[in-house]
Amino acid sequence: MTKAKIPPELVDAMSGGKGYSLLIRGAPGTGKTMLALELIRSFGSPNAVYLSTRVSPSSLYEQFPWLGESIPPIDVIDATKLYVSSDIIPGIQSFPDTIYSRLGKIKKPATVVIDSWEAITAQIEREKEKIDSLAAAVTELARHEEMNLILVSEKFGISPTTLDYMVDGVVTLNRLTIDHRNARELELEKLRGVRINQPRYPFSLEGGRFQYIEPFKRKRVGRKLRVQPVQNTETHISTGNEEMDTILGGGFERGSFNVIEMGDDMSIWGYQSIVIHMLINCIVQKNHCICLPCCGWDERHLRAQLLPFVSKEDYMKYMTVFEIGPAKREYEISENVKFLEGKSIELDWGIIRSFVSQLEPPVLSSIGTDTLEHPYQLKEKGKLGTMVKWLSCVMTDTRAAGNVVVLGVNPKLELCGELTHLSTTYLKLAELDSTVVLYGVRPATGLHCLETIIADDSIKLGLTPYV
Repeated sequence: MTKAKIPPELVDAMSGGKGYSLLIRGAPGTGKTMLALELIRSFGSPNAVYLSTRVSPSSLYEQFPWLGESIPPIDVIDATKLYVSSDIIPGIQSFPDTIYSRLGKIKKPATVVIDSWEAITAQIEREKEKIDSLAAAVTELARHEEMNLILVSEKFGISPTTLDYMVDGVVTLNRLTIDHRNARELELEKLRGVRINQPRYPFSLEGGRFQYIEPFKRKRVGRKLRVQPVQNTETHISTGNEEMDTILGGGFERGSFNVIEMGDDMSIWGYQSIVIHMLINCIVQKNHCICLPCCGWDERHLRAQLLPFVSKEDYMKYMTVFEIGPAKREYEISENVKFLEGKSIELDWGIIRSFVSQLEPPVLSSIGTDTLEHPYQLKEKGKLGTMVKWLSCVMTDTRAAGNVVVLGVNPKLELCGELTHLSTTYLKLAELDSTVVLYGVRPATGLHCLETIIADDSIKLGLTPYV
């Protein structure tokens, strides 16, 4: 039973074994029920009880079929059937007493979800003054009986209620937008006894399951891993990731000029990961690759990232790195490095065009455009136009040969606006709560979480849609 779908702070809170009361709140449709179900599935122990007022047990199992696969099974109870008004049958046990009594009879240890708290308390009718008493009673029962109690609430965005102070933890689920695209975010407002290392996490409801998004990390590969190549086709060069190929209609179209925009934050790590996976995927298929790395990278960095996954022979044969600046280095220079003086746009880009024209298509060229700004002095009058002219020539060559060019840009660069207008594909990378988000402007797509996945003896780039 995996707990990887839940933020680590929540795992710590619910794993204490001493009983924990958690309030999950948010607007309708934010994913509260799915989070509660994921928690009860992970921490339910042999005695998992779900008191539902929203849907019948049969509807709940129909909507979430994976609940039927839970081991041990989850006991779903229609909480509305527990209550009969004292107006109908005088002297009958009050609703708060009914709920409290039912909870007290559950075998221990137990995990109990009440969904939703407002629907439960609304049935108290004339006994509304007892709501706070009921809240105090059930939270104290959770502590005394060492059970995990999860309360789902639709009250949010207001001043703290009495319930907020009574429970051990408060989690709020929110919707937010990035460039008019929807995302979801979990906020850890309070977790008594647990250190909150990261107060906010993005999450997805893909496949009808709650899944928090881990912070993006550049994986250090300490052992030999393999990459399962995604085959190029006659019409497209694969990105090396099947999910990304799908949203692009098959990958990067042959003859295309493609822009990936990143910021000054950790989204640059996302760009580097995309480029590395593309290069690996092409090299293992014996396709030539050209790279003008982004600032801070050179051939040594590329070599360190690529050689765990491709042979040195293939790396030297199919990978060519262009670097701008003098060829003199304090370290050994690899034979697959070609140096550009960085003084003349016409001379240097003439060299690049000539070299690519001699290679068998399709050729994948990756260019970090931030390396062009300073050496070619693009802020000087006329220089930007000259660079755009030569890049337009590269685009013409690319279309004619059926090659693919991928350019990394930053919105602060002089070239950014010009290149996005010229591009066939325009993707953007952004940072959200220490994760890297990818989405398409052209083609238009929703938000996707970008992550590096290591499973068994393989590594791949993963994309999870924000649903």
